Order: sequence, then structure tokens, then C-alpha cells
Amino acid sequence: MIEPNVPKNAGPVHWVGPAEPGYDATGLIHCILLPQEAGANQQIPAVVMVHGWGGDESVMWIFKQVVPKGVAIITPRAPIALDEGGTIWFQRDGQGLQKAMTRLEHFLAGLPDVYPIEPERLLLIGFSQGAAVINSLVMTRPLTVSGVASLSGQLPKEIDEQSQIDSLAGLPVFIAHGAEDDTIPLSEAQRIRDAYTRLEAEVTYEEYRVGHKMNSQGMNDLKAWMGG
Repeated sequence: MIEPNVPKNAGPVHWVGPAEPGYDATGLIHCILLPQEAGANQQIPAVVMVHGWGGDESVMWIFKQVVPKGVAIITPRAPIALDEGGTIWFQRDGQGLQKAMTRLEHFLAGLPDVYPIEPERLLLIGFSQGAAVINSLVMTRPLTVSGVASLSGQLPKEIDEQSQIDSLAGLPVFIAHGAEDDTIPLSEAQRIRDAYTRLEAEVTYEEYRVGHKMNSQGMNDLKAWMGG
């Protein structure tokens, strides 16, 4: 039995499991918070927040504080369950990465079919392994997204070495990493920065005196980048 995991103190968040129409269209369990102004005649921008290793649809809601008002927040659950609890997008050796990318791509494509969101104003935030998935997806497959925030993330070597799309000219990208991160080294953030720069994205790159997490300055910088 799949148990819902709804974030606490995040407002009227709706959990979407396998029995609901929103799951049929997107293929992933998720939580969504829609602003009051959203409706059939009022499409709104959305932020999709993708968790890291061992997380689920409830763990990314700390980033709600950086999201501007009037923006929908959506948090998918990764499809692979761990025996010890939590979920992952792919294995540590990279096995399953391409399948994870396909699942997330299908999820993003299905969102406008069930929610009043603007497909052209869909921003992605990923933390750790979640950042690895969104970086891989954006760099190799033609998507319509309004921005990417890669937090304490990485770029799998197989993505860095394979054929990437021609250009991401003008795409706003925010990269943040801890200089003291002993889970994913700072060099990974620099690789991500260099890859997006080669693709002509508009890169904002920040390093912080912190480990594998975001500190208050990082949160403030992310909020400012998002226009919050």
C-alpha cells in the first residue's frame, strides 16, 4: 500500500496518488499547492521541486519560502523505493538514469493537462540527485522550461560525454553548492557551470561555506534570482 506523505505547515497541499486522475496524466505520485487565483480561465506559472536521494514528495517544501506569490508548487516522488525508506531516481552507479529522465519528462509534459499552469513558465529546482536528473534532462532533451536551479547537484559523466542539445541560449540557470560539501564535491558544480555556459545559458553561480545543504544566504540568493 502506498502511503501519502504530505508536508506539514505548507498550506492546502493536495496529495496525488495512483488512484487519482492527476497520476494517470503524469505517472508520478506528487504534491501540489495551487494559488487561489488559479482556475480554468487563469493559467499560472509553476515550480517543480525535485528531491534527492532518499527523499519523497514532502522534503522539498523548505524551498516554498523562495517561491514568489501566485506560483504553483509541485513536488514529485521518485519512482524507486529504498528498503530503508525514501525513494531515489536512479542508482549510485548511474543505472536507471535514462529511465528517470523519461519518467520526469513525461511528468512535466502531463502537468498542463490536469492543472491550470502555463507550460512556458515552468521552472525546475533540483537538490542533489534531483539536480542531477533535471540537469541531465534539460541538457539532452528539448524541453520548454523558464529556468533551472541546480542545488548541491551534479552532472552525471555519461551526460557530459554524450551528445547534448545545440543551445540553451538565454535560459536562466542558478547553481549553488557548498564549498565544504563532502557528499558531492564542489568540482561537480563547476562542471555543471561550465556545461551550461557552453550551451549559452544565463548562468548565476554561487559557492557557500557550507556542506551538503543550502544556508540562509543561499536561500536568499535563490529567492532573489526567482524574483521573490
